[in-house]
Amino acid sequence: MSKTLGKEDCVYVDAKILGMHDARLPRKAYVGYYVTGTGKHKAKPVDADQSDDAEIQAILFAIDNLKDSIDKLEVICDHQSVVSEATRDSVKKPSPLLEELRVKLRDNPNIILRALQTNLAHKTLTEYVNGLKHKSAPD
Repeated sequence: MSKTLGKEDCVYVDAKILGMHDARLPRKAYVGYYVTGTGKHKAKPVDADQSDDAEIQAILFAIDNLKDSIDKLEVICDHQSVVSEATRDSVKKPSPLLEELRVKLRDNPNIILRALQTNLAHKTLTEYVNGLKHKSAPD
């Protein structure tokens, strides 16, 4: 059953890469989303070692999980450069992930991608990653 999000209902996405600032540590990337109004949220690990790729995967994750259940999807991302590249008319040599996102946005005018400074999905993703740390910690 589809529904249209209300003005206050938006999908916030976020990505996090652990070990990003220390070359000695393995990098682990995670993506997640949070839907305002409903509180629906989800997170998962992904294969990414660059922040742009991780953010694009977060957007694609939300779109793929929500596009069939919501008529109009407004995705909010705090990564300005990804939003700019994804919504620009043309991009020289886009990465395969960026091209996949651009095609989804072009083929689905009901999906709107916007940039925002404050990100509500950040809490969802932080809780998910912290939960993983606690599961793997020795007793």
